[in-house]
Amino acid sequence: MRYLINNKNELFLLIIVPMIFLYRMIFFGEIVTTNDELERHPINEWIENYIETNDDIPQWYPNLFSGMPSYGGYIYMNGDPTKYIREEILFNPGQRIWLYLVIWGIGMYVLLRFLGISKYSSMIGGLVSCLTPYTFGLINAGHLNKIFAMAYIPWVIYSSINLIRTANIKSILILSIFTALQLWTNHPQVAYYTWMVIGFYYLWLIISLIRRGIKPAQKILKPLLYCFLGIIIALFMVSDPYIDIYKFQSESNRGSASVLDNSGQTSKGTKWNYATQWSFHPLELISLIYPYHYGLQNHSDLKRGSYWGFMPFTQSTHYLGILILIFSVFGYFQQRLNQNVVIFSVITILILFTGFGSHFPIIYKPFFDYFPFFSKFRVPSMIYLLLAITVPFLGAKGMDLFFEKIKEKDFQKKTLTVMGLLIFFTILLLIIGKATFSFSAAGDARYHHSQISKLFLSRTELFEKGLLLTLFIGISLIAMIWGLLNNKLSNFSYKILLFCLFIFDIKIIANEFMDTKPAKNLDRLFKKDEIVKYLLNDSEYFRIFPVNHMGSNRYSYWNIESIGGYRPIKLRTYQDLMDAGGFNKPQILDMLNVKYIISNKEIKSTRFSKIDDLNNLYQNNNSLPKAWIVENVINADSQRESLMKILLSDFNPKNTAIINGYSGRFINSKGSGTVNIISREQNKIEIRTSSKTGGLLVLSEIFYNNGWEALVNGQDSQIYQANHILRAVEIPAGDSNISFIYDTSDWKNIRTMSRVSILTVLLLFGYFSWKEDQDKIIDK
Repeated sequence: MRYLINNKNELFLLIIVPMIFLYRMIFFGEIVTTNDELERHPINEWIENYIETNDDIPQWYPNLFSGMPSYGGYIYMNGDPTKYIREEILFNPGQRIWLYLVIWGIGMYVLLRFLGISKYSSMIGGLVSCLTPYTFGLINAGHLNKIFAMAYIPWVIYSSINLIRTANIKSILILSIFTALQLWTNHPQVAYYTWMVIGFYYLWLIISLIRRGIKPAQKILKPLLYCFLGIIIALFMVSDPYIDIYKFQSESNRGSASVLDNSGQTSKGTKWNYATQWSFHPLELISLIYPYHYGLQNHSDLKRGSYWGFMPFTQSTHYLGILILIFSVFGYFQQRLNQNVVIFSVITILILFTGFGSHFPIIYKPFFDYFPFFSKFRVPSMIYLLLAITVPFLGAKGMDLFFEKIKEKDFQKKTLTVMGLLIFFTILLLIIGKATFSFSAAGDARYHHSQISKLFLSRTELFEKGLLLTLFIGISLIAMIWGLLNNKLSNFSYKILLFCLFIFDIKIIANEFMDTKPAKNLDRLFKKDEIVKYLLNDSEYFRIFPVNHMGSNRYSYWNIESIGGYRPIKLRTYQDLMDAGGFNKPQILDMLNVKYIISNKEIKSTRFSKIDDLNNLYQNNNSLPKAWIVENVINADSQRESLMKILLSDFNPKNTAIINGYSGRFINSKGSGTVNIISREQNKIEIRTSSKTGGLLVLSEIFYNNGWEALVNGQDSQIYQANHILRAVEIPAGDSNISFIYDTSDWKNIRTMSRVSILTVLLLFGYFSWKEDQDKIIDK
């Protein structure tokens, strides 16, 4: 790629500077121990242990929410063929993050050079883009997949614009490769936003050509068709794992309608109020200039910043640096006739208004209602991650303009006006800010009254800290400009100082989010207590109900199965049961094979027995086994009916099963018999029954229509949806062998197709690259 040739100095900085930002993670192996990373650790342990002892792909994860798909449910996916290489050469999370930041920075550098920006400005733009403090907020929150997906945004945008300029097979292959790499990071929302930008860019060009009386067929429509072809090729490449993801989405709480929803909003995605909770209030735009204005983030340590903005809470900031904003202003107002400046400026404005979500629904609501899949996303403010692409472009363009026109008196006047206004308002806020803003939020009720004064003091200190940072940056920039204009600084010295000021600007804020600890500290958080030791000594199949840790994956670290857990997405039937208060019903706990309840509060019901010497552990005396044969079968005509029937207090799952759409032979007959679990693995369960009557076998495993199949004595048998969330099969009289097997035949075929597609694309890309080189040699 010609934009990387003879750019050694710039590439060196794009590689080294991210390493400096992450040196403790890279060289000392430190990690973040915040909630999301903490909750992911038990899953990672399970994956490592499974891979060591098995030679297949675990399709089912039993430890959370009584079980859910692992491959299609974002628990474990290995569709990305580059994953094996990364894991072999990169030894800790810090090195993997660094790699993606380098990919991101170089990608932004290539995009900016491709759009005609100088080496220096492109290098600054690349660093500001990949080292935005938002990135470090994501690192600290444990949202690494989002960072990995963001790293490919500039590459996908570059390859799509390149396709407009050079519509050929090689350009199609380049687009398909980068699109696939981004999709393999398993964050579809980031990929969706990426293509929203590209779609708008194409649309703008088409309208622009039509307005000028030019037919867009050759210039835009042909590349557009090529672009669709590139996407289709990429989808073939990533069909593993996205076919499984698509199947799971259709039955998840983001893709399937809730039977509890009377508004109809969940028929195509999430509810409006749920989806727009994290809408960015227009007043919070001030934090793009003064990063500490609203407290920066939520943190138990008040000194580190307690957020008091309009969202429920936040773990990061969208501050990109005041310097890049200043140069963006220069770039826009001096180059408004430049097509790319106009397009990226309009895109930036649309991003800002879209992120307002429910605060400005005139923009967000049409996307939510009419754009495919858009309603499945939440956190409107997440779209601000695109600002790390558009603003650095405008800023880099502004820097080029600055170096070009700084000697012109008119430009100097405009520059000083911008800087003067910034410094004036900053000083004004320093004088009147404490009296102007309340520094309080509705969420402050969660704090004890003794903390309120400390909270107010912390917020005002942070507020002033942000103002002083902006003031320092502004005064430093004016001093440097003065030095440049008065020959006190050479152009080279000015660029070095400007580079240092850019890094200082974003490093100060990025450091606020980096709270790393030695890796061994994470495992210390999962020390076995007496309750865990007791549970591990029980060899039966059972689940637990951790009343005070329902939103935690802690117990899955020891492969103790829980009816709760921490995941943003789960099966819709299970979500509805939770939302309907099902875990407050004893019969629900019984049928879910809940043998133990862990509760800080005393349980006085006679249904539960306190375990001696363990204050918080109770045994459920009525817990049902892993599988049993019921006496009665009742049909339910709808999902809502089945849910309502199991919530009735007189429902007894030991004797009765509520079956959705059942018209089988056991509807009016009595069933009985014995059941033995022969083996239970992630992808297969073996059961042996003995019954004089035959009947319906209920298995306390979650019903998932797109994965499991059943064999009864070697014959295919229908799996029924029992008690709204469980599985059931009919068994004949006598002895029977029943197998529940996760069907991987489609997955294997799709995986083969995916790998063949990848190999084909790489071979074609190699061939056309070779042919292009040969043509150049012939031309010479």
